[in-house]
Amino acid sequence: MDLRWRLATRLSLLAIALLATGCLLVAIALTRDVSEEVAASGRLTELLLGIGAARQGQAPGLARLVESGELRHISVSLERSGLEQSRHSGAFDPLGWLAARLPGSLGEAQRISVGDEVLVIRADPRAEIREVLRDGLRMLAVLAVFACVTVLATWRAAHRALAPVRDLEQGLARLARGEERAVLPRFELQEFERIATAIDRLAASLAASRAAERTLARQLIDVQESERQALARELHDEFGQSLAAIGAATAFIERHAASAPSADIAECAHDARTEAVRVSSHVRGLLRQLRPHGLDGLGMRESLGDLLHQWQARAADIALEAELAERLPPLSPAAGLALYRCLQESLTNVLRHSGARRATVSLQVPSGGVQLIVGDDGGGRADSLKSGGGLLGMRERAEMAGGRLRLEQSPLGGLQVNLWLPRSDEGEMRNDPHPVA
Repeated sequence: MDLRWRLATRLSLLAIALLATGCLLVAIALTRDVSEEVAASGRLTELLLGIGAARQGQAPGLARLVESGELRHISVSLERSGLEQSRHSGAFDPLGWLAARLPGSLGEAQRISVGDEVLVIRADPRAEIREVLRDGLRMLAVLAVFACVTVLATWRAAHRALAPVRDLEQGLARLARGEERAVLPRFELQEFERIATAIDRLAASLAASRAAERTLARQLIDVQESERQALARELHDEFGQSLAAIGAATAFIERHAASAPSADIAECAHDARTEAVRVSSHVRGLLRQLRPHGLDGLGMRESLGDLLHQWQARAADIALEAELAERLPPLSPAAGLALYRCLQESLTNVLRHSGARRATVSLQVPSGGVQLIVGDDGGGRADSLKSGGGLLGMRERAEMAGGRLRLEQSPLGGLQVNLWLPRSDEGEMRNDPHPVA
């Protein structure tokens, strides 16, 4: 159930109950007031009949009738005609004191002579004042009860409705501790159920991210070990042989410099120089593999062009169409390396995994950065592609450089890699005209 509906329903039921209680109190008050009015009217009728009987010389009993009960809205008292003395008690009457201070509440007294007694009749607002005060106090009591019950009911309803917040807080705490699941119960209220569903999706996303990080870390370690083994093999096989040949040539020259023919000395020197040139060329090749030159300067376009030529030489059966911008903006070292490695990894994936016969490379310069798009006509699909170490590495490089990378379907029918990187003078993606996910 929706939280708003639950609170509205409970408060509506409470209001209905309080209204019913108020109606019951009004009915009770109405019954009592009507009974008092009827009783007062009966006593007034008896008094009038008693006055008539006393004037006709019958047994008067006026004192008994006057003292039999209150007559609403009028007061009746007896005075001796000679003494002008009222029969009312001298006790303090707060209602009478209040009535005496209300403007126009006490009218002129009317005196009726009945034998040797005088019947004094005057308007008496005390009954009306009592009724108004009683009804007002009753209304204030009902309002006070209504306010107290409403506050208590609202507090209890809010307390019970917000109780699941503690479960949500505990679930988030589990995720903060590194657990893979929040372990949340089912909630009755739709709002908390939607929040719990969002937390479960967040937990799944965090678990997938942690798994991807672990996979990437393992693959980076494997790549690092492979590069070390390859470098060790290159140093042992290539450099070892070349250095051994140079050492043998220079040793021959050192031993026979004075006695050997000049032709033999020249031949040994030529062999040593040849091996030195071969070692230097091999060192430059290894350096290009480890860190291509010019990625953070004006040589970026030439480095990318060399990479495209080398790849085309390896993949002669794949038609490559490349379009590189004439001038590239300045890029940070991280962005330049990310651009080079992402192009290298994308072309490697086209060659090894796509089965493509045609590939396109486009490097444009939109406002605020550079945009690299690599597409093919192979069998890759963006919606079903599993993120391996290569793709994870490209994403990590792009994010560390302040850019973004996304995979989408190529117009050629295969996979398309879309990379955006910021200029070196812009550390964030404020002006990215083609935001990527």
